[in-house]
Amino acid sequence: MNPELKIRRHGYHLMSLASIGTVTVTAVGLCFVLLVLSGSTAPFGTWVLFDLPLEAAAGLDAGDRGLLAVAIVLSTLTYLLPLAAVRRVGKALHACVALSEPVASAFMRLAHSLPLSLLFDLAGAFVAAWVQSSHDAWQLRITVSTSPDYFLLACLCLYSVAHLLRLAVQAAEDARSIV
Repeated sequence: MNPELKIRRHGYHLMSLASIGTVTVTAVGLCFVLLVLSGSTAPFGTWVLFDLPLEAAAGLDAGDRGLLAVAIVLSTLTYLLPLAAVRRVGKALHACVALSEPVASAFMRLAHSLPLSLLFDLAGAFVAAWVQSSHDAWQLRITVSTSPDYFLLACLCLYSVAHLLRLAVQAAEDARSIV
């Protein structure tokens, strides 16, 4: 198989993995939003959302549950933005030459999605902290940490770039051998 087809196949695999991740994250986020809004803890009684047990979240009044649902939506967007950017990288690799402007633009958007998703994560944490601070029993605590998900995403991107560079070298060698 020639290097161009391997690059296209790699792009297709990135698109597929990012699409599966997007569907999964959206489904989990929607499930938690619906559980919090309905006040039910049916299958997930021991889970914790923003340092708040799901049972306690179900016992909140409607306004606080609505704010907690907003925090969950913001946290879901935290994961959806980079996944959408990875899908865009895969689409650009599948449709274009690996060393082209659309691919470079897609990688740049991926780089921009990480700080933007961090802002969504902070916004979700602040909304959840607001809900928790309105109750005397909870202590207001805001933590910022580097999630292993960002590390995994960065590793995936670095692996892709390294793989593409290797294939680009092979393609250049093939082109030189023809001339």
